[in-house]
Amino acid sequence: QIAADLEKIDSPAALEEVGQDRGRLILFRGHRGLFPLGHYLMAWRLVQEESVIFVDGANFFDLPLITRLSPRLKKDARRLLERIQISRAFTVHQLEAVISERLEGALKKYNSRLCLISGLLDTFSDEEVPLWKAVRILGRVMERLRFLADQGHRVIVLAPDPPVPVVKRKGLVPLVAKAADRIFTLSEAEGVLTLRDETKATRETHGFSFRCDSQKKRGSLR
Repeated sequence: QIAADLEKIDSPAALEEVGQDRGRLILFRGHRGLFPLGHYLMAWRLVQEESVIFVDGANFFDLPLITRLSPRLKKDARRLLERIQISRAFTVHQLEAVISERLEGALKKYNSRLCLISGLLDTFSDEEVPLWKAVRILGRVMERLRFLADQGHRVIVLAPDPPVPVVKRKGLVPLVAKAADRIFTLSEAEGVLTLRDETKATRETHGFSFRCDSQKKRGSLR
């Protein structure tokens, strides 16, 4: 978990751009520390009085974490909940239905500038779904997200590695990356999580560290 006050964090320039950008599809991949990082991004925008559409494909939503990131949000939890619209998906078919059939309407209804798809590939790790079918469904999902980004919506996709690696499904990540405008990868080395901008168009790699105490499962952005 991120154990830091949002307002005391020196936000990296790359994430500031992500938070303010509009009309792009941005992919975060790699370490599963991306889940709390996604909450960081949500809290950051909620402080700005924005509405957020949160599609949860990994059953990971932590409201107390969001309020810990900013005391200002904790003071009015009811209003906070009104600005977060959550839709959960437990299968690839449910996820496709949410994104293809309901997401655009929700963005318009709640006048939201930010859509966060959390755990996009978690449901696709289900080996009961044939690989050919998973690839086909993922293609349609990414086509829809690409459409929404082209319409001017800010779409952030969190696609961390599955908790149990599925070798045959590793090829799904490049399918997501192919549709993205920006690509960030989170990796861990010696207790430090490093987020790097690996967007090919930039031809550069920029990074910052997220220190993590793996024993206490706590950390802070720096």
